[in-house]
Amino acid sequence: MQDKLNRYARNVTSQHGEDGILAYVCEVLSDRLIRVACEFGAWDGVFASNVYDLWHNRGWMAVLIEGDPEKYVRLQATTQGFGVKAFRQFVTARGHDSLDELFRRERLDPGIGVLSIDIDSFDYHVWKHLTHVDPQVVVIEFNQHIAPHLDYYDPDGEVYLKCSAKALERLGAEKGYRLVCCTKVNAIFVRRDLFDPAKFPDKPVEWLFDYSELKPQVILTGEGGNMYPVFSRKARAGMKFWWRLYYWLSAMPKRHRHFRPPSRAVVEQIRRMGMDA
Repeated sequence: MQDKLNRYARNVTSQHGEDGILAYVCEVLSDRLIRVACEFGAWDGVFASNVYDLWHNRGWMAVLIEGDPEKYVRLQATTQGFGVKAFRQFVTARGHDSLDELFRRERLDPGIGVLSIDIDSFDYHVWKHLTHVDPQVVVIEFNQHIAPHLDYYDPDGEVYLKCSAKALERLGAEKGYRLVCCTKVNAIFVRRDLFDPAKFPDKPVEWLFDYSELKPQVILTGEGGNMYPVFSRKARAGMKFWWRLYYWLSAMPKRHRHFRPPSRAVVEQIRRMGMDA
């Protein structure tokens, strides 16, 4: 049985060992892997990057995208002299500013080795609607506070709980990928035609998941310091009242925290998924 790939975890600029895990994946796939990476929002190309080690230290080409003008200036300076194409743009799930349209507009080869999706919002929908760009390996963020048996993603156009690792596992399977690793906040997928059960775990998300951030029954959005609790299963009104009071009081003395209830669309989605709010 293949052990978890987390034993290869190592950070160069990544936050939770993704650099070391991707180095192992690249070694396994070797010359079958296209040596081009893509990441957005890329910040300055260094901060919390999952692909910096590839283009800076391993000779890869890269497409790096950042919408903030100040960060984009730093991105240009950081990547000068490397095989990097930098673009100033906020990436949307669909339309003119989608990743697909950027690649078409700039006439970039849609075949890439590693795609890192980490925009702290509608990551799920960006990957869902991706049809032109064809990555071999995908690194994508999930909400680590949602238990791995819950298949939840925010309704299109909403940003509240974002998405669960289970939702990404299902979406990945629908798009032809196998989940091979979960770090604390990122799921790593390998395209099915490259999957080798002798080199990668052949296990469900429940086995791969890092359980260190879970609280019994309570899910926090993590979005902008929001402390409003959501429940992993149907909860009694009295229990919901006391949990809300507790987290409301917890949010009060800290300026970076707030208490924002979900919208009606999000509440309906939460309850459709067997959760409660």
